[in-house]
Amino acid sequence: MRSLFFLLFGLAGFSCVKVFSQTLETKTTSLTSQVEALINYGIQNSAFPGAQVLIFKKDTLRLHQAYGYHTYDSITPVSKNHLYDLASVTKVLGSTLALMKLYELYNLDLETPVSQWIPILKRSNKKAHNLKQILSHSAGWKPYITHQNLVYNKKGNYKWNTLSQSKSKRFPHPVSDSLFVHKRYQNKMYRRIKKTELTPLGELVYSGMFYFFVPQLVPTLSGLSFSEFLNTHFFKPMKLERIAFLPTEKFPKSEIVPTERDSLFRKQLVHGWVHDEAASLMGGVSGNAGLFANTTSLAPLLHMLLQGGSYKGIQYLKPETIALFSQRTYPEGENYRGLGFDKPTLEPGEDRYPSPLVSPETFGHTGYTGTMVWVDPTNDCFVILLTNRVYPSRTQRGLYQLNIRPKLLDYAIQN
Repeated sequence: MRSLFFLLFGLAGFSCVKVFSQTLETKTTSLTSQVEALINYGIQNSAFPGAQVLIFKKDTLRLHQAYGYHTYDSITPVSKNHLYDLASVTKVLGSTLALMKLYELYNLDLETPVSQWIPILKRSNKKAHNLKQILSHSAGWKPYITHQNLVYNKKGNYKWNTLSQSKSKRFPHPVSDSLFVHKRYQNKMYRRIKKTELTPLGELVYSGMFYFFVPQLVPTLSGLSFSEFLNTHFFKPMKLERIAFLPTEKFPKSEIVPTERDSLFRKQLVHGWVHDEAASLMGGVSGNAGLFANTTSLAPLLHMLLQGGSYKGIQYLKPETIALFSQRTYPEGENYRGLGFDKPTLEPGEDRYPSPLVSPETFGHTGYTGTMVWVDPTNDCFVILLTNRVYPSRTQRGLYQLNIRPKLLDYAIQN
């Protein structure tokens, strides 16, 4: 059956899915009906206008489907080749993958202070923090900085060295269709992060701030840019054709699902540009957000992680590396996180995140735009959900209120 999966994701196009669907067992038909009802319920209740779902279990593609439309006007149907903004799923399928590979290639010491590779942190309250502490969110870093609120002067205009409505040598990086960020603005962001106060060391405080430094750390160690490193070691050899930062450089907007009608910062529909404002101020390439992809290009990455680092006979990561990063970093305490990877919470019963049915070995991540990826080695499965739940506004809470993500995981485990 494993070779059948390789056939599905190794050939161009998706015609193989139709052939494969003819062999599905009755219980998979039940799964298809359950998922279709769940996603359509979410669409009907304005949790999101459309979605892509992929469920793989026990060497079998159980479900791969697109639902709904790009927006609620029902003009552009979602196709399986359309790209979604992954949001914080970038942290695991971008940054964490890169860090695992750096760990193998360059004997990256997880207990060496990261200031060794990120010089701006050497004279800061973060100078002694190491990757083990940071990636498990126990270093005490502040959760987030609203950098987008700091680009205005007292008159409400953009400060001279922040944003411009015209592209130039000084403002080369697009934030949207008609807004460009200063070429050195990310240095301001680094200085702000450097100066932030800390919470007590050892407490679990989810923080995305270290991930802004990943595009700086990767070339320091490898000589390749963050994007080049991911392409060289994962995306290109795995033939993942529809995953990228800055997707408008490769794909027409008609194949990219929009996110939010931004009324505060960009003041336009965010379409083809990363939704996360801070990542956009990094020029669209950041370790916390910025990747766009479809389910088809994500599935081989998750299958590789499920199979101990191997995909189509090539070993991309060592099994022991995946085990190290995906297990609880501090199993003796209350911190349930892995290294970069999110994990199930510790409480038993119905309140257990991300689902009461997943095994303790499960690892993955969710994204603010309405995305999730989870790998459950014990149940031999992985699940992908891509939505644009922030359309037309991030105030849309239906994805959470309707428990769409936990129910989808439950269905995958039960069938």
